[in-house]
Amino acid sequence: MSAEPIALRVSATNDLNVKVGDSIRRGDKLHNGPHEDGRSLAPVSGVVQSVEFDAGDHEFIVVIAPT
Repeated sequence: MSAEPIALRVSATNDLNVKVGDSIRRGDKLHNGPHEDGRSLAPVSGVVQSVEFDAGDHEFIVVIAPT
């Protein structure tokens, strides 16, 4: 049984370090920029399933499928 995908909202002020299909590890930086809030670090290891841009909130929505 695999875990449900995790959706993260990351500030779009800086460029992303990840793209769809990338394998990432817990703690990897998801974007270039300050990481004080911890929301820009991968909370799990997995594969980036999708990346969308929310113009209203000026955020990227990064979905990670845990492995």
